Amino acid sequence: MIWYVLGLLALTLIINYLVLFFGYTDLTYSFGIENKDYEIGQEIEVSSVVENNKMLSVSFLKVEEHFPPHFSVPKNIYSMFIMPFQRVRRKYKVSVNKRGCHRIELANLELGDFVGFRSEQRKMPISQKVVVLPKKVELSESIVPLGALGGDLSVRRWIIDDPLITIGIREYTGNEPQRFIHWPSSAKFGSLMVKKFDFTTDNSVLVIINVETMKPCWKAIEEELIDEAVSLARATLEEFESLSIPYGLVTNAYNEEADAKGFIHHTGLGAAHLGTLLHALGCIQFRNPGFFENTLRDVRRMRGNYTTAVIITPRILETYIEPLQLLAKAVPRTVVIAVEDENLEGLNSSIIKYRSKKNA
Repeated sequence: MIWYVLGLLALTLIINYLVLFFGYTDLTYSFGIENKDYEIGQEIEVSSVVENNKMLSVSFLKVEEHFPPHFSVPKNIYSMFIMPFQRVRRKYKVSVNKRGCHRIELANLELGDFVGFRSEQRKMPISQKVVVLPKKVELSESIVPLGALGGDLSVRRWIIDDPLITIGIREYTGNEPQRFIHWPSSAKFGSLMVKKFDFTTDNSVLVIINVETMKPCWKAIEEELIDEAVSLARATLEEFESLSIPYGLVTNAYNEEADAKGFIHHTGLGAAHLGTLLHALGCIQFRNPGFFENTLRDVRRMRGNYTTAVIITPRILETYIEPLQLLAKAVPRTVVIAVEDENLEGLNSSIIKYRSKKNA
């Protein structure tokens, strides 16, 4: 009997040794996220897969997936037993409560032996990027005009005073002004129809976003102020897309992919173009922006084919005033949207000026 017990113990120790020794052999782990761009608070479906491609089973595997700040959970932990040639997939959902480019870098795997005496850990790189877009806001509900605009918030007025050519009709969505409703067609088709205008590609916009709030000093970065400006930029881009007015984007924000300050997207239209620019807004960082005066001077020198420049900034610093005035002379129409109204009224009267309702 004792030999039987000793033999059973020896067999257990051998299996235990083999399970731990060969545990990570032909064992694969992957972590995936279906999309790359998400709204604030939107559910993100995460999928992790562990596959055992060998004859030996994995008696115990613990997985810890670590998430960066602002995720709904700091980490996700689960454990499993994996049969030979078995694949185990785990799905769950997380969310992020802050705009930005968030990187999921690491998972810890802990493989235990057959009887639970020993374990071996490994760090598994994930290197997944989640871009959370700016908070979605309605432009007409977020800004108020300054000066002699008489309360006119029409983005169409920034580009041209009146539509140039009526090229057809389309269904009313509820967003168009009532004066554009085509009543004879509405009566004919039994539903509201509106005029469709051609603004022509001669009218295009360059949106210039500033993420500098102060000159280099010891003060903390004003993240909320920058995020509000970026949200206003998103609303502005979406407004131009809805009006079929070509638009581009320039910013002095740090460009991580190019390891440089500032980047530019040329004018265009369409869902893909808008998606690219919204992705860029989501990736805007708080650190290390270029001086905005230099960005304004660069825009004036390159002088593209746009007819309107829309500047969106957290505030107007005194050093911005001269380059803003010079840009306004070089562009047919210039619009400034500032979250705070400091120095805003000091700009030339030819510049159309708005400020955030939060600071009105």
